[in-house]
Amino acid sequence: MNLTELRREIDWRIQNRLAWSAPVLKRRLRDVTRVLAGLRAAQAQRYRALAGRYDLADWPRVCTARDYRLNLYVLDVLDRYLPRPAAGGRCLDIGAAAWGYLPALAAWSGGAWDGVELDAHRRYWTLATRAGHARYMCRHFPGCRYRVGSLLDLRGFYAAVTWFLPFVRPAPLAAARLPARFFQPQALLAHALSLLAPNACLFIVNQGEDEAEIQSALLTALGAKATELGEITSEFSPFTRPRYGWLVPA
Repeated sequence: MNLTELRREIDWRIQNRLAWSAPVLKRRLRDVTRVLAGLRAAQAQRYRALAGRYDLADWPRVCTARDYRLNLYVLDVLDRYLPRPAAGGRCLDIGAAAWGYLPALAAWSGGAWDGVELDAHRRYWTLATRAGHARYMCRHFPGCRYRVGSLLDLRGFYAAVTWFLPFVRPAPLAAARLPARFFQPQALLAHALSLLAPNACLFIVNQGEDEAEIQSALLTALGAKATELGEITSEFSPFTRPRYGWLVPA
């Protein structure tokens, strides 16, 4: 183990020993008027379509203006690319981070979610952690659970599984300051597929063509019959690098 990797391992152990979170303080939106006034014409049209299809009424109670825009993006993407699960089925979001987009997930599925995050005790300048933020969101969405730890520890079956930006290259994992031992792209993908209930789908989004090519190879190696969705587009996308999607049935 070199010095850089040793430092990452030590930092990881310290971070996970100091797992407490300060209270979450958010400047909640409460009124969406200002956000909606800033939408372009195409965005406003798409917003009206989504608001007519899904219940967005509670979003201002838990979202900042930035959260609200992110949730519009996630809901738009799910609505465009992923078939809705059967009513009442629990869904899973892998790599949930601070789970600021839980409102979009809950609105889209109409049911409860589990979110799993390995790096859950990462701390913000407010001294609140990702887990603290995620559990704040969960309190407003009955039945939703934030699970700290590895995807490999999960058991059971889910009606839909989402996975935004999995680590398929070592560099992004290193940039996130995670120990190299957590780079397990094929094992994690195989386990994600094992969690799909009958008729469920795994929805994966990669960043950049290079990661999409690696994802394709991983899916092929596992014999998964994935549908390549191509570039994932949304009127609400805040991202400069293109994103690419996959739909993998159970």
